[in-house]
Amino acid sequence: MQGRQGQGGDPRERASRRPIASLNGTGQHRVPPRPPGIPRVSQPPPTPRIARPQREQQPPGRLRRRLLILGSVFVICAILAAIIGYVGFNYFGALSASSDAAATTTDFLTALSTSNYDQAYRDLGPTITLNTTPDDFKRRAQSDDLCYGPVKNFSLVPDSATVQDNTQSYTYNIVRSKSTRPYQLRLTLQQDKEGAGWKISDFGTDLGPGTPSPSCK
Repeated sequence: MQGRQGQGGDPRERASRRPIASLNGTGQHRVPPRPPGIPRVSQPPPTPRIARPQREQQPPGRLRRRLLILGSVFVICAILAAIIGYVGFNYFGALSASSDAAATTTDFLTALSTSNYDQAYRDLGPTITLNTTPDDFKRRAQSDDLCYGPVKNFSLVPDSATVQDNTQSYTYNIVRSKSTRPYQLRLTLQQDKEGAGWKISDFGTDLGPGTPSPSCK
């Protein structure tokens, strides 16, 4: 009796004889029962999207103030650039004009020192040449050379230059070979309207010191 019960009557023995599902995929797996209260999910829940950070919009008043500030800075820079350009143009233009006028006086006095009277006459402007011919100028220059001696040396008097519109003046210390002391000669120049540069418009009444030398008597 006990042997028969041991063969088929014990429930635990029958359970142990059931085939066990293999783990290598050849057997059947039992799906575990779903706990009560949990709904069936056929699709995975959607992944929540992270919103992009939005740029902070500036109030209209602040944006308007920034535009006004930038516009003001631009206008100020433009005004400063115009002022600097105007001043620089006039400054360098004045330097160039002074340099050209000084070059004319230097050429004039150098021509006198070498007795090149024709070249000295070419440095004279129409205010002199209209009333003085080249021969007249040559006779006057030669008379001064005979009386006081040829121009031996000349130098610009410091701070003697004056500029007014299109007129410039320079004072030079002149040393002649027969004079004991230098004398001053004032040369005034005007800019030629025909574009020929600066010309001497006045050198006084005489190219010499004005006081007759004993040798001229």
